[in-house]
Amino acid sequence: MTGAKTMKFQIEIDHRENDERIQEAAYYYKSKGDDVKVKELLVGDYVFNNQVAFEYKTMNDFIQSVESGRVFNQAIDQSAQYSYHFVIIVASDKEKEEYLDGFDEEAYVFGWDNYDGAIARLNTFTTVKECSTEERAIRFMRQQARKCLDNKKVIKRLKQKTDNPAFNWLALVKHIGDDTAELIVENKDLYSLTDLLELDNNSLQEIKGIGSKTAGIVMRSIKGKRRE
Repeated sequence: MTGAKTMKFQIEIDHRENDERIQEAAYYYKSKGDDVKVKELLVGDYVFNNQVAFEYKTMNDFIQSVESGRVFNQAIDQSAQYSYHFVIIVASDKEKEEYLDGFDEEAYVFGWDNYDGAIARLNTFTTVKECSTEERAIRFMRQQARKCLDNKKVIKRLKQKTDNPAFNWLALVKHIGDDTAELIVENKDLYSLTDLLELDNNSLQEIKGIGSKTAGIVMRSIKGKRRE
């Protein structure tokens, strides 16, 4: 127990984070004896000991990133690079109601079903945590990092997906699933998102068990990713 209480971290915070939030996080972490560096991070917003990564989302940012597909790519990138990875959604119950209840006159409303569905999708290959305030999120990230690094064996047994970003992407495609994703990855030796983007319809249908319908679903998904 003593080790858990005295654990110190090397924490990196992405410099594109909100300035006030960076200051609050840095102040809190430094008060715990942690070393904090603000720099450009290619993956994640907060990284602890180069092992535990967090993607931080306000409610508005989360909704926009779900609609663009950005949050799923960010989470996949985290899962490929870090041993432990999380998406943090920070919003009070009031904020959720304001964003998700919507208005009847709007042509398109991101409602509760969309929100719950996005979280369920993310939870198939990473972990989503909801926090009601910025302060709770900042504290939670440090606590979660400590738990991850204190009890690696337990955390690793709970991991459901692989560290192959091509597999993780395919497994998220609607009507594809883990078995088909594994079939494609193994037959085409896909190890990265770049490999995935090089697939074509004909090569997919060369795989025994992949018909024109499944190939079409995969290619439409890939086509959408190429536009990002």
